[in-house]
Amino acid sequence: MALIDCPGCGKRVSDVTRICPHCGLHRGEVSDEQMHEFQRRRLRDRVYHLKMASYAIMTLFLAAFGWYWWESGDFQQAPSAGPMGLIVLAAIAYLVNRFLLFRARRQMRRLMS
Repeated sequence: MALIDCPGCGKRVSDVTRICPHCGLHRGEVSDEQMHEFQRRRLRDRVYHLKMASYAIMTLFLAAFGWYWWESGDFQQAPSAGPMGLIVLAAIAYLVNRFLLFRARRQMRRLMS
């Protein structure tokens, strides 16, 4: 078993794999079961990455709230527009991320049934 460069994406893959895990290029004949497993793994990885992005967005939201609290002097005065803009941006990013996560999970459920 050796590592070769995928002709589709150029990344290193095993010479015995029939589907490139990076780009999905079919090398030789691929059975329906192998294709199903590849799609399941790809969706699983997508869900994982969306969850990690969700955590990063929540951290950004908390940092923006801390900035808002710091500038407002314990909520005694109005802060600049920066923290509020960042809070709104993080909220929108979180909602978009959750929508994408919902859609990926739904695709995974369809694939499993």
